[in-house]
Amino acid sequence: MGVKQSKKQKGVSMTKENTINEAEAREAVYNALKEKGIKVTKTLVDQIMDTQIDLAINGVKKGLGIKFQGLGTLTIVDVKEKAYKVPDGKGGFKEGTTPAHKTVHFRISDKLKEEMNKLL
Repeated sequence: MGVKQSKKQKGVSMTKENTINEAEAREAVYNALKEKGIKVTKTLVDQIMDTQIDLAINGVKKGLGIKFQGLGTLTIVDVKEKAYKVPDGKGGFKEGTTPAHKTVHFRISDKLKEEMNKLL
């Protein structure tokens, strides 16, 4: 049975078969560097990736945008309070308010977008 997507969700659903987890990413980085003849250890790759993740998290906590060259940019966005109205299933409506909050937006880089469009 397939995953139903909303109109906003376009593209491929994330499944175990088409995603890479953190351990697999670390292994891929290690192997790519090894193939290029760069002498690294798995421990060094782990430390570098952990540091990069920590820097990104700390930057987000401080409200900074984080730019990953060739990948995209994470930015913090303030979302205003919004009223909503949804059907309650009994012929009426349920009304409420979504409180103001912050969220993270990701803007894909032009380079990555071009590469993705080549796949179509």
